[in-house]
Amino acid sequence: MLEVRSLSFSYHKRPIVSDLSFTAPSGSVTVLSGPNGSGKSTTLSLIAGILKPDSGSIHADGRIGYVPQGTALFEDMTVLDNLRFFASEAGERIPDRLPLGVGSFLKKKVSSLSGGMKKRVSIAVALLGNPMILLFDEPVEGLDLIFRDELSTMIRNLRTNGRTILYAGHETAEYADFYDRMIFLGRGKAQFFEKAALSGPPGRPEEEAARLMVSYRMLLSSRTQTSSV
Repeated sequence: MLEVRSLSFSYHKRPIVSDLSFTAPSGSVTVLSGPNGSGKSTTLSLIAGILKPDSGSIHADGRIGYVPQGTALFEDMTVLDNLRFFASEAGERIPDRLPLGVGSFLKKKVSSLSGGMKKRVSIAVALLGNPMILLFDEPVEGLDLIFRDELSTMIRNLRTNGRTILYAGHETAEYADFYDRMIFLGRGKAQFFEKAALSGPPGRPEEEAARLMVSYRMLLSSRTQTSSV
């Protein structure tokens, strides 16, 4: 479980995260959504300990694994050496089975990998030590549908195994089939929604994504109207 209480952060005196509070239970996926600049990545960086909040508190039950939006790997090292380094830093060992096919290109240098392959390695690094809380910052941006399907399946399995997952994303289709609740960030107070409140009765993934997109656009529209008053 993850608890965030009254979290605030400003950059050059401009508020990015303002008095944010929420609880993410074990065995659930909470999506951070909202327009660019609404504080999604900043919130995950605060929870991961990359940034220090101006005020508020964060309580995490267990180790945190963090998949950043960019690539935080050593480009001049092989995939295996990256895994060895991060496993050593965490006091862990590299598992026999690596996720998302990473075991098939361990000897390649990171600099030679495609963007999708680098993202797969980043996820494998985040999973070292079997963390109970996982933070995904726009993990599928610009990547193909095969990767998205593989990641979606992996997230559903992690949720079933009791992990707490926070997922920041733009496209509703990428998380429509696995999210449990959504926190919509933007101007003013954050808005919180359970899945049923946004999309109605469960349906096929494409139907779920379409319903979620309608709700998302309504949220964006209401925030735009509020900010222009």
